[in-house]
Amino acid sequence: GTFRGISAHYSGDGFSDMHFEVRAVPPGEFTAWVQATRAGARPLNAARYAELARQSQHDAPSTFSAVEDGLFQAILTQRLAPGPGPAPEPHPGAPSTLQEH
Repeated sequence: GTFRGISAHYSGDGFSDMHFEVRAVPPGEFTAWVQATRAGARPLNAARYAELARQSQHDAPSTFSAVEDGLFQAILTQRLAPGPGPAPEPHPGAPSTLQEH
């Protein structure tokens, strides 16, 4: 069957829109999906991880054919920099940073 899901971890702007579907399929169908995904030519490497780490909203689900050796350890030990986070928003009453001429 197909089941609806929602992100339960606050992860920034747009987190409340993080809905997804989970499909429970027979083992043979899952195995075929894994094989088709692995046959693709889109590995998760440091460059693609950097793209994923940027702030975004309403991204389509993605799959990767393989994971670069050592990528998890590089992320965990922050040899790869974390994403930049959201841009700061001005607070009401805060002085303007714009200079008038």
